[in-house]
Amino acid sequence: MITKEFLIKNFTEEDAKEAVKIYENYKLAYEKDITIFTNSFYSPNIWSFFERHCNKGDFSVESIGIFQEADRRMISFNNCYNLNYPIDIIEITNKSNFSILRHKDYLGAVLSLGIERNKIGDIVVKDNKAYLPIIDEISSYVLSNLNYIGKSPVEAKILYDLDEIPSVDFQELIINVASLRVDSVVAKIANISRAKSIELLDSGKVLIDYVKAKDKSQELLKGSRLTIRGIGKYIIGDIVGETRSGKQRIIIKKYI
Repeated sequence: MITKEFLIKNFTEEDAKEAVKIYENYKLAYEKDITIFTNSFYSPNIWSFFERHCNKGDFSVESIGIFQEADRRMISFNNCYNLNYPIDIIEITNKSNFSILRHKDYLGAVLSLGIERNKIGDIVVKDNKAYLPIIDEISSYVLSNLNYIGKSPVEAKILYDLDEIPSVDFQELIINVASLRVDSVVAKIANISRAKSIELLDSGKVLIDYVKAKDKSQELLKGSRLTIRGIGKYIIGDIVGETRSGKQRIIIKKYI
């Protein structure tokens, strides 16, 4: 079992406060041999830490965000019986023929109801509909109060058939880099020099799993979420070979 001191050393001061709360859930599940779910969704730097460091023997730590490769996920500790996560999926349909609602419109409308951001997961918008993972204990409140987004009437309902949930759209790229150092990958993706990529890092415009990258030599891992402000957000994929000059060929998924 990891210690609280070890956990705190691995997070910024801001994230450590949230991580310590999750640690108490982890500790209780471990010591009492019970299943516990977090009551919020968390960013990759948090759920990936617990998955990496707390899976030991028969004690499992998993996370789910409903959508494949979701960024925001709920964490389960010791879910040995595969109990259902306390998550509902709300399908929100835009009933207006005259307006197009975007991701920020759906998110803003839900947050304006007084819902905290960490109580909902990633929102996927497709074909005039939005799909919203939400903590199940507050889903009925959203259903009762979300009737309009701006001037557009909407219909919100629980989606029970998970096969109807669309996948997140990505543009798949293959880049050739000398290494997985963050400055090297940023330079290639942004099509800039290594010096310019270091400037982006130094100015706090590069995030790895939602945390500002501070070390230009940090190596990116498979599954890392790389955000370059003003350019885009990406998921680091597999290494699929080498070029003749010895550079690594890496799959990159860009959020559309």
